[in-house]
Formats: sequence, C-alpha cells, structure tokens
Amino acid sequence: MIEARRSIAIERAKDACEALSSLGVSALVFGSLVNHRFGPTSDVDLLIVKCPRELKYGIEGLVEDRLGGLPFDVIYLDEIPAEKLDRFVREAVDARELD
Repeated sequence: MIEARRSIAIERAKDACEALSSLGVSALVFGSLVNHRFGPTSDVDLLIVKCPRELKYGIEGLVEDRLGGLPFDVIYLDEIPAEKLDRFVREAVDARELD
C-alpha cells in the first residue's frame, strides 16, 4: 500500500515538475520522497530553484492540480535561510531521477 502511494507520488511529482518547466519554472524534489521515507501521511516537497517573478506564489494551484490531492509543500530557494541552504540543495533531485 505504501509503495503504491509512493509510486503515484513519484509519477505526479514528475508531471508537476514537467508542467512547471513548461512555464520556465525549475523545480526539484526533496524530503521523504527522495530519501525513501515516504509513508502514508507524507507530502511531496518541491524546491523552486528558478521562477519567473510574475509566477512566484502563483504556481501552487498548478502543483495542487498535478498532484491530484496529495499534500505538498512548495519552498522557494531564494527564501531559505543561509544556514539551511546547503541541506536543501544537497538533498534535492530532479524528479526524473526518482524511482
């Protein structure tokens, strides 16, 4: 059951990242989906690396639609405190790399 939910989350995260890319938004995945701790209550964590200014804070609706009801967090790289930046960048991966 958990593995099926993780597989669905991966496919939907890939779809969301692809849709964002078509708008000029660069997004990576981090958190439990990447480190294989995705469970029954886990969310999909997206790190927005590059985003056209006019889309910032407006992409959550697209992400919500593409994730089909899965909970999610969107974090913007330029808003991460300097002391936490390395951890986010080190952990984040391209959604196409998820298996």
